[in-house]
Amino acid sequence: MILMYHHVCPPAEIPPAAVSLEGWSYNLAPEDFTYQLEFLQRRKFRFVALDEYVRHAVDGNHGAGNRVAVTFDDGWRDNHTHALPVLAGLGITATFFVVSGPMAGVAEQRRMTPAMLGDLVAAGMAIGAHTRTHPNLAELKQDRLDEEIGGCKADLEALLGQPVRHLAYPGGRFNDAVMRCAQRHGFQAACSVLPAGVNDRRTRYRLSRDVFSPRMETWRDRCLLTPGGRWLWRTAKRLK
Repeated sequence: MILMYHHVCPPAEIPPAAVSLEGWSYNLAPEDFTYQLEFLQRRKFRFVALDEYVRHAVDGNHGAGNRVAVTFDDGWRDNHTHALPVLAGLGITATFFVVSGPMAGVAEQRRMTPAMLGDLVAAGMAIGAHTRTHPNLAELKQDRLDEEIGGCKADLEALLGQPVRHLAYPGGRFNDAVMRCAQRHGFQAACSVLPAGVNDRRTRYRLSRDVFSPRMETWRDRCLLTPGGRWLWRTAKRLK
């Protein structure tokens, strides 16, 4: 299972004026973020780096289906302020998918600086690519795809001085051309926003990620925390 997060921020600190691209509907208060990670630890889920998760998924090793990887999208400053201390305190490694260029209408003060990204790396976190400008990749022609996907990878590798191995599609929007582009630019895997999927060799460039309610207490939440429940969820969605 791969968890997807965006913002970790106290509700009182959410800016009153924000553009839709900022995705504040995906915010978790720090105490709820902590609760989720500790809840999964109590349930004997094992947190691993995305590299390890992908390696086992692609190798077809499903004998340890309790592996969980943590991911964040976009590169918001609150990830550094509020999420990083929680992750470090619990000994959990996360991957932060970062937009390397401008985001329309978004103030730079709300995004992580290069120094903050360096702090994440120093703390053992991984940085992944989330394109240069957060476009709808499914609408782009090949040259723009190369610019957004390959360009972001090059930007981040030049900034960090280390390989960037994973990609997340902005808004989860992708198609076959997008997946081929990700593979061509050397990404080991790419993440979608499709929930409850089976992550294996066939889905390497459209990995499923899950989002839970703050206290993981709904029927849907509990369903998605068991292999049988996830199968039932997928089956119900197909029947619809």
